[in-house]
Amino acid sequence: MNVAVAAHEPAVRDIRFGIIGCSAIAPRALLEPIGHVAGARVTALANRTVAKAGEMADRFGISVVYRHAEDLLKDPDIDAVYIALSNDLHAEWIGKALQAHKHVLVEKPLCLSTADLIPLAATVEQSSAYLLEGVMVQHHPWQRELRRIVESGCYGRLRTIATSLCIPAKDGHVHNYRSRPEQGGGCFWDLGVYWLQLLQAVVGLEQAEFRSQSDFNGPHGCDWTFHAQAHYPGGLEASALFSFERPYRCAHVFTFDSAVVTLQDCFRANLGFYKITLKTEMTDIGRDITPNIAATDASTEGPSHQLQSKMKTVFEPMNYYVNQLEAFCSIIRGEAEPIPFREAAERVRLLAAIHEAARSGETIYAG
Repeated sequence: MNVAVAAHEPAVRDIRFGIIGCSAIAPRALLEPIGHVAGARVTALANRTVAKAGEMADRFGISVVYRHAEDLLKDPDIDAVYIALSNDLHAEWIGKALQAHKHVLVEKPLCLSTADLIPLAATVEQSSAYLLEGVMVQHHPWQRELRRIVESGCYGRLRTIATSLCIPAKDGHVHNYRSRPEQGGGCFWDLGVYWLQLLQAVVGLEQAEFRSQSDFNGPHGCDWTFHAQAHYPGGLEASALFSFERPYRCAHVFTFDSAVVTLQDCFRANLGFYKITLKTEMTDIGRDITPNIAATDASTEGPSHQLQSKMKTVFEPMNYYVNQLEAFCSIIRGEAEPIPFREAAERVRLLAAIHEAARSGETIYAG
């Protein structure tokens, strides 16, 4: 480009964010990551407890604080909002923000009721603004790599997927919506979306049958440990354990005919910039057939072609929330395709049905 011409072209304006709800996740999910994302900044906060908002604003150098979220949505200098409210308030404020022509990044889950999906879908369809559910892991390349492995058939048929998402409740979530059923409390509403999104991204959800179990023995009858299983017509079995009371373990294990692929500590990159590693161990069958697969460091340009019984794919240090924010800003700028609303809606329908099935014992069928 001609330098003289470029000098007279208007600079691309920053995407200006407002935050609705000053919950503990806001710094980790937006206020800290945004410093690593070019062309984006937070300019306002809204919280009913103004002192809490003021403290957060002072900490992060934000000049505008609103007591009422409605006032933030009227602010013409806000382009997008991040909604960090309790689960039961998501649907209401997504609708209000989109109607105010603000792009929306909302904490998962999108909403708690399938009844909310119809008006939300209509609002999304009519709005020129974009909506993204904050399922942070979906923006990391490990998901694409797992899908590639499954589709390539390099290890034979995928037999099982075993997921553990166990995160002990800090202070028992006593002063947290996670311990209140009416606000979408319990471990499954909090963590189940990650399991469903993984299945959706890697093997799809079509024709899966779901079963679930929980004693609902947490605070106020919340599910503090939750088991779920998905059965596919081809024989694939996917199981998941969610818990707020068991020792910490966050992992996915994919078992194929000839190998086991493990992703340990799959949430680590939500705490900062960390490497994510896929570990592959060949079974006896796999050692015999020696598949054409290599130990790979994803931060390098190409694979090493030395065949081994144990291999690693190591992704360079990334931060889930930085990836998520970069993806959202790219969508807003028209540089990337938006994630279809139907994907988040499908997860909500299944989350609600699977959660209820843990009480009724029913089998849930995906579309």
